[in-house]
Amino acid sequence: MRISRIGVAAIASLGLLLGACSSVEPGSAGSIPSKSVPAGDSRAPTGSTNSDVPANGSAPPVHDPVDASAATADACGVLTPAQLDALGLTEGTPRQSAAGPSCYWDFAAEDANRIDFAIVEGNSNGLSDIYDQRAEYAYFEETEVGGHPAVYASEADHRDSGVCWMYVGLNDSVAMAVGSQFLAGPDQSDPCPVVARAAESMIETLKG
Repeated sequence: MRISRIGVAAIASLGLLLGACSSVEPGSAGSIPSKSVPAGDSRAPTGSTNSDVPANGSAPPVHDPVDASAATADACGVLTPAQLDALGLTEGTPRQSAAGPSCYWDFAAEDANRIDFAIVEGNSNGLSDIYDQRAEYAYFEETEVGGHPAVYASEADHRDSGVCWMYVGLNDSVAMAVGSQFLAGPDQSDPCPVVARAAESMIETLKG
C-alpha cells in the first residue's frame, strides 16, 4: 500500500502555525505523519484508548459514504451560512494546502481562534491510511461523527493548549481532516468537542 507522507509543511499550509504568544511550538500542531507503518504492524502509540484496532491497520468501513467532490471543488462550502452562525465562525478563507483543498474559519468572538479543514487527497485509501500510520501519532483515539468512522490523532499532543485534530472517513477512499487553534477562551483547554461539532456540520452539508 502506498501511503502519502505529508509532514509539518501540511500543517503550515493549513494555517495552524501558532504565534509567539502561544505555548505551542510553531508548526507542531499536528499532521499526517512523515513516516508510514508497514501493513500488519499493530503497534498503537501512547494515548490510544481502543484495544480493538484491527491488526492490519484498516479503519472501520464507511457504511453511509458521501461524495467528496463538492468539498474538493469548494472547501469553504462544507459549512453553510447557517452553520457558521451556529458555530460562531466568520466567512471561510480557501487555500490549497499540502494535504489538499483546504479552508479555515476564524471565530467571530476571537479571531485568534480558528477551525481548519482539508480533504486529504494523497491518501487513496481514506481513513485506513491514517490507521496504517497510527504508531507515529502521540494520540490516536477512535470515535464516530455523524455516523462516520473518525479518529482524533496528531503527531504532537497539544490538546490542552487548544489544538485538536480529527480525521473522518467520508467514504472508503477519501478522508477529511478537521483541526482547531484556540489561543484564548474557555475552549482552549478542551478543543476536541468543538472540532467534532464542526466536523458533524460538514458531513451534514456534504450529505445534502
